[in-house]
Amino acid sequence: MDKIISLEGIHFQYDPLDPLVLSDLSLEIPAGKVTAILGPNGTGKTTLLHILLGWLKPSQGITRVAGKQHRDYSKRELSRLIGLVPQFESIPFNFSVYEYVLLGRSPYLNPFQLPGEEDHKIACDALEAAGILHLAEKPVMEISGGERQLVHIARVFTQQTAVLLLDEPTAHLDLQNQNRILSLLKRMAAGGSTAVMTTHDPNAAIYAAEHFVLMNRGRISAQGPVEAVITTENLSEIYQIPIRVEKNNGYIMVVMEKGRDL
Repeated sequence: MDKIISLEGIHFQYDPLDPLVLSDLSLEIPAGKVTAILGPNGTGKTTLLHILLGWLKPSQGITRVAGKQHRDYSKRELSRLIGLVPQFESIPFNFSVYEYVLLGRSPYLNPFQLPGEEDHKIACDALEAAGILHLAEKPVMEISGGERQLVHIARVFTQQTAVLLLDEPTAHLDLQNQNRILSLLKRMAAGGSTAVMTTHDPNAAIYAAEHFVLMNRGRISAQGPVEAVITTENLSEIYQIPIRVEKNNGYIMVVMEKGRDL
């Protein structure tokens, strides 16, 4: 497995007096695939993404991206390697969709430098790849939540990063928009890109991902292909509810069992 990101023995706490948020965490992210990170609320998934970005520094352990430690990159270099679609992002100005997506070119521009012809072409290509070129002139604040999530993804496409991180990308979306987001991630991976998504929904993870990571209480419980990770035992243990993993005609589905407690 070719890995683009690796973490070894990561410990992290927000304050020296606080309990550990991540404890002895080791992880490998394969290149050219969608990786899904699953786990209950408060288990450290978003903190892990911020460490992958280099926004947070672990108190112990080694983080590497593209073969080099995070500390060996400048902030600008990291922003050209890894991009984030956050779960919540406030947009302070009422940009048009095109103006907002064009902001993804910022890591390649000097202060006060205006985007050039190539930057505009990259932004248009990103809008087309995300299927939202028709929204280019619309104000971001006037489009639907699902469309806005696609706009956030297009902005990161414009960054042309090697890795795309997505924090709960399908949260609060209807089924149609969930499908649009997950299908886009699958197309990205088919084209050789790397994506890492956090999610609470095992079925969304199964639909989009090839590599799976289960987190519980700041640790990795399991990681690997779907058959090794998405099991009745693993999911029931981390979510503390009775869960059944069903297989039918090559498809895997996760269902909650009714009328029975653990």
